[in-house]
This record gives sequence, structure tokens and C-alpha cells, in this order.
Amino acid sequence: MTTLKPKPADEGKRNEAALRLLEAVHRCRELGWRTVTVDRLVRIANGDDYTAMPPNPDTAPKSKRGTYFA
Repeated sequence: MTTLKPKPADEGKRNEAALRLLEAVHRCRELGWRTVTVDRLVRIANGDDYTAMPPNPDTAPKSKRGTYFA
């Protein structure tokens, strides 16, 4: 299981993490994903695993759309 990094002291970096999570949630909803694992959200918040971010809904293949991809 991935460990959440401590909150950065810099407000700008905290805002970046929040915006990454918000973008991920929007992408998940547009793709029709109904569940997202906490591990994936932690990897997105940490910002060190770019494969954790859901694909862009505008360019995502049909295989990534649907209910059970998280």
C-alpha cells in the first residue's frame, strides 16, 4: 500500500496536490468510473506516479470507459 506523503508547508504545492485530485475526480466521472481506490488517490496526491492519473476522457480508448475501472 502506498503511503501518503506529509503535507507540504508551501501553500502553492498544497494547491497543486488539491488540483491534481480534483482533476482526477472529474476525469473519473467523465469516464463513467464509479469507484476509485484510495491507493490510486494517494498516488495522485503524492504526484510521483503519473500512471495513477485516469486518462483524458477526450482521448481515452473505449476500453477505459465504464463502471469498473479504478
